[in-house]
Amino acid sequence: MATTRPAGIAHLTGDRLRRAVAAGARKVIASADQLDQINVFPVADFDTGKNLATTMWAILQELRGVQRQPVAEVSQAVAQAALHGARGNSGVIVAQFFQGLAEGLAGKLRVDVPAFAHAVRRAAERSWEALATPKEGTILSVISAFAARVEELARGMADFVPLVKEGFTAAEAALERTRGALPALRAAGVVDAGALGFVRFLQGIIHYIATGHTEEVGRAGVTPTPEKAQVKYDPAGVAFRYCTECTVRGVVLPQDAVKEALSTLGDSVVVAGSATFLHLHVHTNTPARVVEVARGFGEVAEEKVDDMWAQHTEAAGEAVKGELVVVVDTSCDLPEFLMTRYRIPIVPLRVRVGGQEFKDRIELTAHGFYQRMKEGADTGTSQPPPGDFLDMFRHLGQHYSGVLAVLLAKDLSGTWSVAAQAAGELAREGIRVEVVDSGTLSGGLALVTWATANGVQAGLGLAAAGALARECSRRVRFWAALPDLRPLARSGRVPWAAGWLTGRARLGLVVAATGGKIHPVAPALGTGGLVGRLAALAGKAMADMERPAVIIPHAMAIGAAEALAGRIAEARRSPGLEVHLVDASPALGVHAGLGAFGVGVLDMGWVDRRIAELGGHP
Repeated sequence: MATTRPAGIAHLTGDRLRRAVAAGARKVIASADQLDQINVFPVADFDTGKNLATTMWAILQELRGVQRQPVAEVSQAVAQAALHGARGNSGVIVAQFFQGLAEGLAGKLRVDVPAFAHAVRRAAERSWEALATPKEGTILSVISAFAARVEELARGMADFVPLVKEGFTAAEAALERTRGALPALRAAGVVDAGALGFVRFLQGIIHYIATGHTEEVGRAGVTPTPEKAQVKYDPAGVAFRYCTECTVRGVVLPQDAVKEALSTLGDSVVVAGSATFLHLHVHTNTPARVVEVARGFGEVAEEKVDDMWAQHTEAAGEAVKGELVVVVDTSCDLPEFLMTRYRIPIVPLRVRVGGQEFKDRIELTAHGFYQRMKEGADTGTSQPPPGDFLDMFRHLGQHYSGVLAVLLAKDLSGTWSVAAQAAGELAREGIRVEVVDSGTLSGGLALVTWATANGVQAGLGLAAAGALARECSRRVRFWAALPDLRPLARSGRVPWAAGWLTGRARLGLVVAATGGKIHPVAPALGTGGLVGRLAALAGKAMADMERPAVIIPHAMAIGAAEALAGRIAEARRSPGLEVHLVDASPALGVHAGLGAFGVGVLDMGWVDRRIAELGGHP
């Protein structure tokens, strides 16, 4: 399509905005390959070009149906298309930019330069607001530079042509500054890929202003960049495996609360949109939990999960050995924020619901599992297949100096044996993997993992960290309260339960899960009696502890878990006490039944001293 080249533009109409955005979108699409080649931040997964191109294609599709509309309607159509079609970190940020622009242009038939400058400022502000942890030296800096220059010139300029050209020049200069702004970009010798994408968008608009044409333009760069970023294979740089996205629709969506909730599940959190529609983006190890959290805010659609480990492995070169990493299976009920803090990869158990099998936490959350269990579905769990451990250990072992897997008790599941077999096979490839039998599960395994992760963070090597994990396995205490003994009896794991307690009204049982076995401790009448028993056991165990850490998992028994936490906090009035409530893994709940809950206790004061004795540093 072509139009007569304007000598000057005093007002931006809907049609002019439509053609300008279309020209910019086509320029980004034409630049997709180059953007992919320099994509190293926030993760070197080399897909920024594809993601931005997908976002822009969604906009182009929408613009085909927008003709002779006010500028407000066009900008709103662009924003909605971008929010629905956004892909990746940069795509969601760009969508938020368009959302801010639409807010600034709301109600306008056409706009002059000052009104446009105000809208662009709003778009820049909204772009920064989208990120949980925004950073300078990225696409945000380029957007801000463009907005600032446009706002500055708007005070004495009435023509859009020089305005946009000057804004483009400022954005181009800001783009070049991104080359040295962040360590990843300095090491790779490139500008930020998302920032270059935004400059390419502006370049397409300049092309339209200069020629009046909106057809696809060439790929010539405005800033020299190498053909490909100088990036080494670095799995540690991809701390979370899955790039997870979805949209949420609701009546009043609290954007800040959504960002805060996603931040406990991973990093690179971006939330774009309006009070009624949001596009969510996060890098995480638990995609199913992201979707579940999103459903707590509204109606979820357009789910998307990409494996960034696979993307990085395919695109990067040889590995460089580095630090030690701790791996767990999904029977580990460590709170999500701690899994995120320590960047702990997980190997999913398999959970069965009806005739379907799911990867625990990847395809189905614990809460979702229990909800289906409550509805009467036949449920079960099984160990991960050998290939899962081989893939995980090989991927991590190609970078880390050692891999330490802390797993569900080997006498309670075949998970440990499968992992040990994988570790033995990889030893022939020079990959060092140590597999630790935690002797427990759920909250007990979580505490052993937490202590071990502290040791790794303090600099312990593989042997010392493995020794710490085994010592913690012997010291940790974990009890579970079973209000209904029928699931345990059906499992066959404790056949004595069926004989003398099953069927007694409201009579439950407390069991211990340490040393690789499940041991009966005492019966208790009703939920209150079970809470009292666990509180007494935990209190006795904590009596001599310097800094006790407590994890309380539950299978849809939040009331009992909160009551237990209150009893423990009341009994142990100590500033060092730390108590966390979590959804119990299906590995516990499928055998303990709905309504079960537990408590795990470990002295983190002792852990700190032992780490120092093993050679760890603060």
